[in-house]
Amino acid sequence: MTDQWRRAGAIRAPNWVDTARLFALGAIWGSAFLSIEIGLESMGPFTLTASRLVLSAGLLLGLMALARLPFPRQGWVWRRLALVSLFNAALPFALISWGQQSVDSAMAAVLMGAGPLIGLILNHLFTGDDRMSAAKVLGVSLGFVGVLLLFGEEAWAALQAGWRGGLNIASVQALGGAGGVWAGVLGQLAIVGGAASYALSGLLTRRLSHLDTRVAAASMLLLSTLYFLPLAFWAEGLKVGNLTGRAIVAVLFLGLVASGFAALMRFQLIKDTGAVFMSQVSYLVPVFGVAFSALFFLRAPQPQTLAALLLILCGVAVSRIRKKSQIFPPGG
Repeated sequence: MTDQWRRAGAIRAPNWVDTARLFALGAIWGSAFLSIEIGLESMGPFTLTASRLVLSAGLLLGLMALARLPFPRQGWVWRRLALVSLFNAALPFALISWGQQSVDSAMAAVLMGAGPLIGLILNHLFTGDDRMSAAKVLGVSLGFVGVLLLFGEEAWAALQAGWRGGLNIASVQALGGAGGVWAGVLGQLAIVGGAASYALSGLLTRRLSHLDTRVAAASMLLLSTLYFLPLAFWAEGLKVGNLTGRAIVAVLFLGLVASGFAALMRFQLIKDTGAVFMSQVSYLVPVFGVAFSALFFLRAPQPQTLAALLLILCGVAVSRIRKKSQIFPPGG
């Protein structure tokens, strides 16, 4: 093991097989946004989320049963699992699916690339082991500019018009209008909320590291399914429209591969090489998301999407520059 990876906390230095697994994971998660966009052609966002949760939970519970692994018995573990399952699966799945009703898959993937930068802010505020440095502040600022760029000129024009005209019945109706500017803004905000939810779940999982990865993932997905199914049934009745073959394939991919199999890949890669190496997947997911959207829909990404992608990736890269000095002391 090299000194660099020993300092980074990796169990062993990653090899070319680990790099291939990292790229595969980035491709799987990047293609999830494309699958969501296809799935929404035949079903509502909550029905899509519920289907995804049922499939992924069933897969991991089956693996648990084959391995004869028991569920945790401590009450505090289940309380933490219940909280983690909300922010690691149910909430982000629902927010991203709802947001993609008005946001294309390429833009959604780029917005999710801001997740690591949100995680930096949360770690600074709530932990003492990852304090803000000058590089991290610059990185977060670059990423924030990239996110703002995605909201577009029309959204800012609508905001200015709203400020000048005040809040009235027409503006409230426009807020939820299908296909309107505000619908796109709300969709983008929902996807950013999904990224923040994933970042928050990373903080909450720290006390669950003693669990077998299959047990932790299966338990979280089971809990997410149990308390999301009633919400989906109440909101949409779990109804689907004209179910197409590609929509069925998209939902199966989301549940079995992007949610179930990818969770096991992630945990195993962290176990083999450490969390620092695994964190580099944040560079790959938005790139694959934009590429898959362009290839499948033959839809060239907008210039502002590409510019935002560059800013966010630069922000993530700059924020990971390691320096001894910190601009914010612990507790500041």
